[in-house]
Amino acid sequence: MKLNIKGSNKKTRGLVELATIWYGEKLLGKRLASNIKLNIHLRRNLVSKEGCEGTAIWEDDFVRPREFSIELDTTYSIRDILITLAHEMVHVKQWAKGEMYEYAKPGMVRFHKTKFNMNEVDYWDYPWEIEAYGKQLGLFIRFVDAMNLANRNDMHEGVK
Repeated sequence: MKLNIKGSNKKTRGLVELATIWYGEKLLGKRLASNIKLNIHLRRNLVSKEGCEGTAIWEDDFVRPREFSIELDTTYSIRDILITLAHEMVHVKQWAKGEMYEYAKPGMVRFHKTKFNMNEVDYWDYPWEIEAYGKQLGLFIRFVDAMNLANRNDMHEGVK
């Protein structure tokens, strides 16, 4: 995976890099992950400016894109940043594996061969969001265990 991480501090960037590589290999496999280019921008107050803790978009024009950008709100704890990163990496997986495709027509998405008009479905019912929310915490916990970070207070819920 080719990573470009900007913003925040060296410690946060280091953990985000480690987690991104780990999540990428778990979700995509080593071969596909090695062909992904990912730009991550760590920003403060993303929630107040954009209304979300993180975003992911694909940058190239292929049916199965290989270049992506992720933004993460660093106003939150490192635990929350890494959980949001896991969520956004699920979306990267969905695009890179061709599971999800966004049409040029605004609001139209194909997910696992089914077309959805996003204007007719509630956000919480989008199947791609259900998958991402369903996997984010498990990925984070497995990452923390694999990297022997479970004893760090900042990886526990409710710690800033």
